[in-house]
Amino acid sequence: MLANVALPSFLPHSFATLIGILVIAAIEGWFVMTALRLSYSESYRHALNANWKSTIAGIPLAWLLWIAGLIPISMGLAAVGLEAHPAVVSTAMQTAFFGGMMPTEWMNVGSAAAWIVMLIPFWMGSVWIERRTLAKRLPDRDPSQISSAVVRGNLASYSIFLIFGLISLSAAIADLPNQKQHFKEFRERQEVYRKQRGESGRGDGIAPVTPPPPPGLRVRTGRFQ
Repeated sequence: MLANVALPSFLPHSFATLIGILVIAAIEGWFVMTALRLSYSESYRHALNANWKSTIAGIPLAWLLWIAGLIPISMGLAAVGLEAHPAVVSTAMQTAFFGGMMPTEWMNVGSAAAWIVMLIPFWMGSVWIERRTLAKRLPDRDPSQISSAVVRGNLASYSIFLIFGLISLSAAIADLPNQKQHFKEFRERQEVYRKQRGESGRGDGIAPVTPPPPPGLRVRTGRFQ
């Protein structure tokens, strides 16, 4: 199923940016207008063009650079035998990939934390691309003013993403005790199933038992024709 496919983690952020790009450009256009003394309509067009390019190029590039740094760090920690907390492991994995992982009680917390962590490289990638884009479109303007407008505009727009991330993280932490209980019960059912399967394998007449599905999952059954 598609839900079980591991996808690059920048895709949810890119989709969110594309969905809200008109609003984001409106926010950042105001900073372009005030810094460069342009009309708002012209500033909005420049901001919209810069945001489109940063979504297509800046965010994926930032993700690639993040992965390039994450891999050697992870290998180094594993080489020296350091074990990270499950929440840290879940967060690190979800900064790299979206979906395609075995669910754990820390999955929701890690997902929200990864969203917040990745705002940093995504912000840097967006600023870099948008600054270059505006500098090319407005060659007669002071580069320092362009840089100031882009940085402040992205701080404002990314604050929206940060707020959503903090709300999601707060909800995930509040739900963590329930998640721990669900997965504890699931592991207990798994252990019962393993014992029953072992007993049935000794020929004592006990029929094999189908393992129960994880919490929240449905199992479709059928037979081959």
